[in-house]
Amino acid sequence: MEHIVGIGGYAVSGSPEDVIKTFALSTCVGLVYYSMGRRCMGMAHIQLPDARNGGAKDLPSRFADVAPGFLLSEMIKKLGVSRREILVSLYGGIDPRSEQDCFRIGEKNLEVVKGVLRQMGLRYSAVDTGGQVSRTLIASVANGVVEVIRRPMQISL
Repeated sequence: MEHIVGIGGYAVSGSPEDVIKTFALSTCVGLVYYSMGRRCMGMAHIQLPDARNGGAKDLPSRFADVAPGFLLSEMIKKLGVSRREILVSLYGGIDPRSEQDCFRIGEKNLEVVKGVLRQMGLRYSAVDTGGQVSRTLIASVANGVVEVIRRPMQISL
């Protein structure tokens, strides 16, 4: 089965035949958890740095300060994983390097996600972030391989 993760969405799977995909990560961050022992995976497409203005109740995977804990709890609840067996990888969070980009959403998303992972005691082993390319992720639940397709971004602010 193919699971498509939209902006602010997430998916978890313990079926080896499944593939989890998300498209066009730019300032958004793709967070992937994988358990080699259980051959299961979770992916979130994180859009914004924090949930202080609400919305986390309806879409917790949308926010960098909530998504790492939420995704882990979903994998524990639905797939029976433990925190110790999780491999973490991060993608996206582009840096448009434009003086007009006063919001720096990609940078902030990455900073918050990394801080939350650190607080949770989770280390990320694979990172493909920053730069000026959009990333599409195609992840195999069977082996944990995440294929990254990069596309140059034309950013004009």
